Amino acid sequence: MNYTELPLVVKEWIAAHPYQTALHVVNGVVMFTPAAAMVPILNTLGFTSLGPAAGSAAASTMSYFGSVPASGVYATVQSAAMGGYGAGIAAGATQAGATVTSMVAWILGRR
Repeated sequence: MNYTELPLVVKEWIAAHPYQTALHVVNGVVMFTPAAAMVPILNTLGFTSLGPAAGSAAASTMSYFGSVPASGVYATVQSAAMGGYGAGIAAGATQAGATVTSMVAWILGRR
């Protein structure tokens, strides 16, 4: 492939695969700023920087289990929402999810 033809090849690929391109662009943003995806998802579930939101899935889960063990999954997710020790773990999981979805899209797109 001639290097000067590369932009044309890229444009043709984007035109042929618009949804896959959008997925890769979004996943690229998530790789560099995982909080851009992580914080809205945690807030939607009810994990806020002040604690579980009343009436949310997070509050229901906490009331169902009663006592939440320190360093458990729930505590780690709540810590991530509050910017504590769980933030790094949640960011890494978010980046791993972006990587996996891009790989799956690439594999399925080869068919």
